[in-house]
Amino acid sequence: MKKSAILTALSIGVLSMSVAFANPAAVAQVRNNSVEVMKILNQANGNNNAQVLRQAEAYAAPYFDFEGMTALAVGMPWRKATPAQKSQLVTLFKDRLINQYAQAMSAYKGAKVEVSDKTVKRGNSVIVQAKITPVGKPVIDAQFMTRPSDGKYRIYNATFAGVSPIDGYKIQFRDIINKKGIDGLIADLRAKNGR
Repeated sequence: MKKSAILTALSIGVLSMSVAFANPAAVAQVRNNSVEVMKILNQANGNNNAQVLRQAEAYAAPYFDFEGMTALAVGMPWRKATPAQKSQLVTLFKDRLINQYAQAMSAYKGAKVEVSDKTVKRGNSVIVQAKITPVGKPVIDAQFMTRPSDGKYRIYNATFAGVSPIDGYKIQFRDIINKKGIDGLIADLRAKNGR
């Protein structure tokens, strides 16, 4: 019983330390990015939607770690992929994610985004928490997993209402790789992207 209490106290202490030492720069960046993306999305008027989405994509893309996202989605086979295969996977998966991001963003015009100052630091990663309130819909809890790269905190994973889109891709990719290998996954992504 005492061991359990001590372990619980230590766990809370470690979590508190993680929160206390999180880099506020990541919070400021996610908050600023959210404001800028919402400003762009709110310009949509029904006639310029495609242009607005392209503008939002162009603004947001530099703040994503597409190589990290691809490696996470591919999983263990990533380590065995050749540099050429990795390059193709990153390019194709980036196209896929940007397309998905654009479709998702179109539903968030007028949404409110509140980014919390409370963060969790894990190694060199900072998890930034937010609440997204779409117009007329329930609040969505979001977490953005970021890490520093080239002077920015780039998002390499995210969860919305506890669900990570990357985790969904992990399952799809694992099945394809098990049946067709890395080249099969590349061919599948190319076909889905219309390349």
